[in-house]
Amino acid sequence: MEIELVVSSSAVGESNFHLQLTPAYRQTVFEDKLVRELTIVYIAQKLRQHKVVLSAYGFGPDHLHLFVSNVRFISEVELVRQIKGYSSYMMRRGHAALFQDKLWGGKFWSEGHFYRSVGAVHKEAAYWYVKEGQKKHWQKYTYEEYVRLKNQTALTDFAA
Repeated sequence: MEIELVVSSSAVGESNFHLQLTPAYRQTVFEDKLVRELTIVYIAQKLRQHKVVLSAYGFGPDHLHLFVSNVRFISEVELVRQIKGYSSYMMRRGHAALFQDKLWGGKFWSEGHFYRSVGAVHKEAAYWYVKEGQKKHWQKYTYEEYVRLKNQTALTDFAA
């Protein structure tokens, strides 16, 4: 895969992040397809406003993975604050009936989030991050280790 760098009049580079957001009380609100669709629409609106590209996303029943690119004009912390604040407001304002049995107290998102600066985001890497994000922390390995192990010849591959 060829890496495309962002070029401006005064800089060349890339700034990509893997973000993981969790609903309040780690509730399984994303089991509902409509909640997933509406949430990602509101997040995408806010990302476009900040000229950030949504490269990929994936849902678990109780969390959301986002892979964002071109994070140049806003800090990672401010970006997360903006997307969580806007999507929470819009979901509670217009669609609270979809999750009122699971969320209470005027909250949609939990307070924290996970982030990692990542290189070029492509389909295989996004799939790997979502898959590995489901495992326990002590079972994880890096994407580079995953690629190396995946491409390594197994002993069973040699002819006898």
